[in-house]
Amino acid sequence: MAKIKVAVIGAGGIGGTHLTAYKFWQEQCEIVGISDINLAPAESRVREFGGKAFQSAEEMLDTVKPDAISICTPPNAHLASVQAAAARGIAVLCEKPPARTLAETEKIVETAAQSKSAFQFAFCHRFHEPVMQAREMIANGKLGKPVQIYNRFGFRFDRAGNSWFTDKETAGGGVLIDTLVHSIDIFRAITAQEINRVSGSISTILPNIRVEDSASILVTSTGGVAGSLNCSWVTPVSEAEIRIYGTQGEAVIDYNKPGGLLYKLAGDSDWSQLPADESLNRFTRQADHFLKCVDAGTQPIVGGADGIAVMKVIDAAYSSLKNENNVIQ
Repeated sequence: MAKIKVAVIGAGGIGGTHLTAYKFWQEQCEIVGISDINLAPAESRVREFGGKAFQSAEEMLDTVKPDAISICTPPNAHLASVQAAAARGIAVLCEKPPARTLAETEKIVETAAQSKSAFQFAFCHRFHEPVMQAREMIANGKLGKPVQIYNRFGFRFDRAGNSWFTDKETAGGGVLIDTLVHSIDIFRAITAQEINRVSGSISTILPNIRVEDSASILVTSTGGVAGSLNCSWVTPVSEAEIRIYGTQGEAVIDYNKPGGLLYKLAGDSDWSQLPADESLNRFTRQADHFLKCVDAGTQPIVGGADGIAVMKVIDAAYSSLKNENNVIQ
């Protein structure tokens, strides 16, 4: 069987993560091209991962003719990259957030659907093994009915103030759209329900930036599950945790600790932990799923509809900040 030819648009940090994941599956795929608007980073990645370096993404697509691409650019370039790929029938794995706005996301999804090639948004936490274990435990009723979900992704992002992440025209917003986008998708995946209520709160600590660097949202699902989703770029103690509270037990996912899902059921005296295959991380699993879909001609489990659903919550969270009825005088 011929290897799938893959290329990556965007040679920054997350581009390197995608390239590393594809290299792990080198028996399935071959890296044929890497593009970046600044040629030097693309050339540097080529020396490590192979392929050819390009400054123009469209030139790369026409020259090396990949079967599939990862879009690892800032959000303002996602739509143009999807349009270029769709016009050539190329499968796409597009980084998060899907776009800067809900309307832009809907245009991306509409464009991708016209090509009929595999299209996936990179909600990588779907492929984190403890998250997968939590979904299975809830589906089989072991935790009972989900009641509440708490999540926090907090860390100190030292270069935030000097990067595109804090340029609203490029990123669409701050930490809410960049990081809580994951939290929202995790909540939807774990509950297998959509969110129909949201209220947001944001703050900005870093000087000279015009977007939020900390954010919290309270959400409620269609089935009545309550969620507290929190993130920050300015807190020095790194924390990445999910807590799931059900009527028959509790489960904990701590990204800073090894192993699988921690859980404690009603009547248990101690916590238990599921095993985990730590030879694979969420990015390698994500790439594997995407490559298998490309090979089989099927659509991934995380598609355009998921991107739209998440961006509807993001849009509603930002809108909730304008509600003066919530202000206590």
